[in-house]
Amino acid sequence: MATDIRHQPENGYYSEPTQPSPTENLSRRSLMRLPRTLSPLETLGFGMSSHIAWVTLAPAMHAALGPNAIFVWLPTVLMGVMLNLQVKRLGEKWPEMSGGTPNYTTGLLSNYPFLGRYAAIAYFAGWAVYPSVNAIVLTALIQANLEPLGIACPETVLRIGFTLIPYILAFSGSRALAILHSFFIIPAVGFLLVFSIQGMGWLAFSPDSPGLFPSSWPTLTFIDWAKWSFFAVYGPCACETASSFVADSRRPGESLRVLSLTAWLIPPVYLGSSWILMRLATSPGLGDDSFKNLLAAASPFWGPSASLIVTLLLASSSLLSSATCVSNSPRVLYQLALDGHVSPVFAFISRRGVLEPALVFSLLLGLIGLLWGDVTRIVVVSCASYLIMMMALYLGLWLQRGSPEVRWPWWAACFFVFDGVVMVVGGLNWSWQDVTIGLLFPVTILAVDAAIRRISFAPFHRAWWIRHYRARRKSQIEDFVAFQVVVLILLVCSAVGIGWVFRSQLDTNSSVGSNLLAVLILTVTFVGVAVACWTSLPQVVSMDEAREAAEQLFVIAIDAIVVLDEKGMIRQANPASERLFELSTGQLIGRHLNKLLPGLAFGPDRWPSRSEQTLNLPAEDSRILEVAISDRFSQDASLFNQELQEYVVILRDITDRKQAQESLQKANEELEIKVENRTSELTHTVQQLQNEIEERQRIEANLRAMQNQIVVQEKLASLGNLTAGIAHEIRNPLNFVNNFSELSAELTEELFEELGNQAERLAPETKEYIAELLTDLKENLKKINQHGQRADKIVGNMLLHSRGQSGQWEATDINSLLAEYINLAYHGMRAKEAAFNITIETDYDNDIGEVEVVPQDIGRVFLNIISNACYATYKKKQEMGEEFSSLLEVRTRNLGDAIEIRIRDNGSGIKPEVLDKIFNPFFTTKPPAEGTGLGLSISQDVIVQQHRGELKVETEVGKYTEFIITLPKK
Repeated sequence: MATDIRHQPENGYYSEPTQPSPTENLSRRSLMRLPRTLSPLETLGFGMSSHIAWVTLAPAMHAALGPNAIFVWLPTVLMGVMLNLQVKRLGEKWPEMSGGTPNYTTGLLSNYPFLGRYAAIAYFAGWAVYPSVNAIVLTALIQANLEPLGIACPETVLRIGFTLIPYILAFSGSRALAILHSFFIIPAVGFLLVFSIQGMGWLAFSPDSPGLFPSSWPTLTFIDWAKWSFFAVYGPCACETASSFVADSRRPGESLRVLSLTAWLIPPVYLGSSWILMRLATSPGLGDDSFKNLLAAASPFWGPSASLIVTLLLASSSLLSSATCVSNSPRVLYQLALDGHVSPVFAFISRRGVLEPALVFSLLLGLIGLLWGDVTRIVVVSCASYLIMMMALYLGLWLQRGSPEVRWPWWAACFFVFDGVVMVVGGLNWSWQDVTIGLLFPVTILAVDAAIRRISFAPFHRAWWIRHYRARRKSQIEDFVAFQVVVLILLVCSAVGIGWVFRSQLDTNSSVGSNLLAVLILTVTFVGVAVACWTSLPQVVSMDEAREAAEQLFVIAIDAIVVLDEKGMIRQANPASERLFELSTGQLIGRHLNKLLPGLAFGPDRWPSRSEQTLNLPAEDSRILEVAISDRFSQDASLFNQELQEYVVILRDITDRKQAQESLQKANEELEIKVENRTSELTHTVQQLQNEIEERQRIEANLRAMQNQIVVQEKLASLGNLTAGIAHEIRNPLNFVNNFSELSAELTEELFEELGNQAERLAPETKEYIAELLTDLKENLKKINQHGQRADKIVGNMLLHSRGQSGQWEATDINSLLAEYINLAYHGMRAKEAAFNITIETDYDNDIGEVEVVPQDIGRVFLNIISNACYATYKKKQEMGEEFSSLLEVRTRNLGDAIEIRIRDNGSGIKPEVLDKIFNPFFTTKPPAEGTGLGLSISQDVIVQQHRGELKVETEVGKYTEFIITLPKK
């Protein structure tokens, strides 16, 4: 089993080197989590997508039902309001859960995992195929505007393009898509609110108004009501999509309050706008055309502007709805993967929060819908899938009706029945085949997921995506400025070129031209942002990551670092500078460094690159600093633009080192004087020195004896603890033997008495034979009891003279212990070297069972060896650069009565002259300030002396080093 490890702080990703099981819950692992980058306003934008969806859904319903459409909207609007408030309560319970409502449903149905998984996948399927509907609708809108101009519409190209645009944005990062989405959705919903409020006012007060209420109500059949309720549920209830982005939000609490706002916006948008449509879009020739119906309803009070605004609303509805689908559906799949419901590959996420495998899978479903091409049938399938999830949600709320997060359980039960009736009556009257497809679609996706789990195709596994992501991060554009300028030139030229091509046609028909211009503006905006994000955003993010890393190093540096301007004035200072100068950052900024260090010249350009300076502090003696200065910019900048010249100065306190050097020099001088004074007396003190040497040897011999005695005492103490444990365990069965031997002796006496009572009934030879047997039995039991009592005394003495505390030796799962210390060593290395990365491959033999060891000591051995391996690969990567990939291999093997552990790195190996010294105490190959030693002397004592094992090393210079540990199982 090979597990790939990579960790980045906060936004990074990391997998622990443990053996996954089929039921592994990935959310409990140290996997990548969604970066919290979205603002509450951007979350609000996603939650409002269903409000703007009214413009495409309502006209067809009103064309079919007339005024009775309001009776379809009333219950669905009530459901939408209550659903949003209920989902807000669920989000407060699970603020870290991505995906929103469908994943909350899996939590509510935790006792019915298949049902919860099926419902969540149904929700995912309904959203994933919907971008194809929007692409088809938007293409039809453009085609309708191009026909009066005599321009042929590239229908296939537009459909594919409108399907891919939101995915291109999503692949570039969630934040870019969220900002673009919010920029258009908020004005669009604002227009709808104005449409609703202004229209109701016009109906109530205008002299040209046909009246606020209709004069008659046509008959509404139950089947018609159910058929259109089948579609209507999707609109108001889909405002809950804001909950899908709470896990991305920088302020989850405020993002959850967005659900309350979207809930209370549902009635004015859906009921108010529908009422206006009902009263004003009454011409018989309108049909179910969304543009004509909305234009007829808006023209009385918006006048000539109505055509442009309606076009904007329709185009915005399609584009923004697709953007929400593309953002929402991958998050559902991602959270299902975290919770172990689908393949772990869908839990992969880049540092920018891009759910690449989930996006690819969603795109494939969207392309399937695009190939199908029948909008009505796709919508029926999507609504059927959505109703499945809603029914499962209401069922889960009813089953958890005693929980505090459930607000209205009885309403949930009523809504469950409502959705069930709408599904059966309404759905089947639309198309029983499409409803069946909607029911079976999630099962098909689950079957595909099961195949993904089992097929060894590389893109079906997270490791392939991690390697692909790393390779992509390395392939950055060298001259990014030139590339960015070229992209901007192409975008500007393309926009101008499109305007020039359509200029003459737009002038000939002003109304159609303005409508087409609105669609072009939206489309070009989305395409332009998509191209910019696809090309430039990865480079910008890489530069931002580099800047963050540099700032992090600046903040955590042990040495003081200050940035100076061309006059030597401090512009930036890190925390270490505050400690060194005993001044706050505010007090340091604006000061000249040569005022703090008078030994420096006035101008930094005249300072030596490295020097020693004296710092005088009021609270203590002066300190000696090592000062190193370097140009932040090139020499060309200093020659041609002096105002931009800056300097980076590193200051290190070397007072202790200088004092140590002075003390050492003084001691050497004194020693030389003593040697000179004693030279003449040397011949008279030879014997005295020999005596001292002999005394020292005797003392050293005594010390070694004492050390051996201490070791023996420790061994005896361990043996005492072991003896106490064994004696305690022996005493229990021994007491059993003693007690039952006495009881058996008593039973033998009773048998003797009974034999005497029955003497006349037995033959003499039989009686004599039985008496002999009983006598032998009695003697044997007596001996058993005597020896048992003797053994009991021995055990008592063992307990009396043994130590009372034990418990250090434990039966331990070596695989788990290795995994724990791999993680500990990795994070320890990351704490010292933020740029450290390594791939760890593990191959654990599950048959080794548990081994009796001292876990703390064995863990220390693992930590020493793994830390040394990480350090070796890190140093080699510094030497070789990015072409070198750090690798650590850890394997265990069952040898029967022992186990073998191999720890191998691909560092520079151990040189022959060093190999014989690595197990010596205090020996190290690390430079000063990077460690105190390899820890291999202690490791050898633990393995060989304490655990009676074996520690070997194999190495090849420049290629690898491998430590082999052999431990007996007992």
